[in-house]
Amino acid sequence: MKFYKLVTACAAVTILAGCGVSEGRYKEVQGLLAKPERQKAEIGYCSNMFGNMPMKSRQNIAVISGLSVSSMPTILCKRLVQGIVSGKLTRADINSVSNGSLTPGAFKVIQGR
Repeated sequence: MKFYKLVTACAAVTILAGCGVSEGRYKEVQGLLAKPERQKAEIGYCSNMFGNMPMKSRQNIAVISGLSVSSMPTILCKRLVQGIVSGKLTRADINSVSNGSLTPGAFKVIQGR
């Protein structure tokens, strides 16, 4: 049962992602991420994904998110997970990002607004 990783992977690797998320999976992940221990695990998984990206990609994402390169993986992943839990990062945001566009809602979450 790795649906939560599907959503976080789509949200986290917005530039590279090519996956879509169904409404049912999104709601399931939202429910799973309501648990603090699941949030912590997901932030760790997401941070590792970002930390292992090439430096140029990390620099670009840091600029977009308004973070330093060193703090970007953890802080951005916290923003993404909290965005999913709160509903600020919607299924439509994730799917549009995975299709190559960045919605205003996704941009706000990435920037921590």
